[in-house]
Amino acid sequence: MKKVSYVTSICVVNDAISEAVKNEIIWLEESCGYNVKLYAYKCDFNFLPFKKVDNINEIIFDEHFQTSDLTVFHFGIFYDLFDSIAVTPQKSKRLVVFHNITPKQFVHAKNHSLIDKSFGQAANILFADSVICDSGTNLDALRKAGIKTPAAVLPLAVSGGFMMPESKPSFFDSVVRIVFIGRFVRSKGPGDLLSAVDKALRFNKTVRLILDMVGNLSLSDDALVDEIIRTVKMINDSYNDRIKITLHGNADDITKQEILREADLFVLPTYHEGFCVPVLEALSSGCRVIVYDNSNTPSISGGFARLVPTGGVNELSSAIAETAEEIISDVWRDAKKGGDKSYSYYSVRVSDYVRQYSPEQVKRKFLDFIKELLDI
Repeated sequence: MKKVSYVTSICVVNDAISEAVKNEIIWLEESCGYNVKLYAYKCDFNFLPFKKVDNINEIIFDEHFQTSDLTVFHFGIFYDLFDSIAVTPQKSKRLVVFHNITPKQFVHAKNHSLIDKSFGQAANILFADSVICDSGTNLDALRKAGIKTPAAVLPLAVSGGFMMPESKPSFFDSVVRIVFIGRFVRSKGPGDLLSAVDKALRFNKTVRLILDMVGNLSLSDDALVDEIIRTVKMINDSYNDRIKITLHGNADDITKQEILREADLFVLPTYHEGFCVPVLEALSSGCRVIVYDNSNTPSISGGFARLVPTGGVNELSSAIAETAEEIISDVWRDAKKGGDKSYSYYSVRVSDYVRQYSPEQVKRKFLDFIKELLDI
């Protein structure tokens, strides 16, 4: 039995890196050939083999870590525990899963020093024997940083809980349901979305919308959340029954899946993405997708998204209004009338595309990668 140590900062709900950590540990344990232990400041999942640590010493003097055959480090932002890669036991293989770092121009000024520290700490990846990057975008970022460690691209998995419904509620009530999923931080563009929706409602006097905004409040900007709450109230009050906007802080997986299953349109005006799992979750649920055209969004959407110039709120508003009109048309709702422009045709094509990101597919590729790394 091979011993594996996992090191990350936190492993919590509604966080893409945490979901990847959780999946990988489960896959290794299910394969029966690995004895795994997770070291982190916090873990929300009581079924994981977790040890809470507050500093590096609590990792490096732990017997399991000292005798591990493989140590896996997930990295996307500075955290002190990542420095333990430099003192990993000599016999242990070192693997870094790199999730990219959000450039500081896309975060609040108060976090600029943290981003600078993160780029500095990324040099630790030079200690690794190998790197997994979520996407080609992340691999490019790694190489541009001058890190030449052997690396492979292995995508994140999309949970099997997302299903493609045969129809949407809008088919029967003509209310277009829009969903946003992401942290409430400026780089994810929630303010841009609200401004665009406001403009779309002013432009189209008849369209009726429901907007659900799902985000992890513990990983969000508190000041921005307060600003969003005020803006949501203003928009809801201004248009009466034509719009209903609801904030879902810390929604569980079942709630998120239900929202996506009923949604017609997923909109994420994000300014930077290393991967972007929510786009795949939305596609898997039969949603049309609108995103800003930067970083990994063109690649991850596989040609199924409407790409809007980054920062173009007016263009975003037009895209939302035009797509909403398409969604309530008979061409979209009726397969016989719409043909290859109908929802039924779209859902088949999208299902074929997202299959490559299924847990089964990604699990197989991940386990094959680990076996090759350990010469099993």
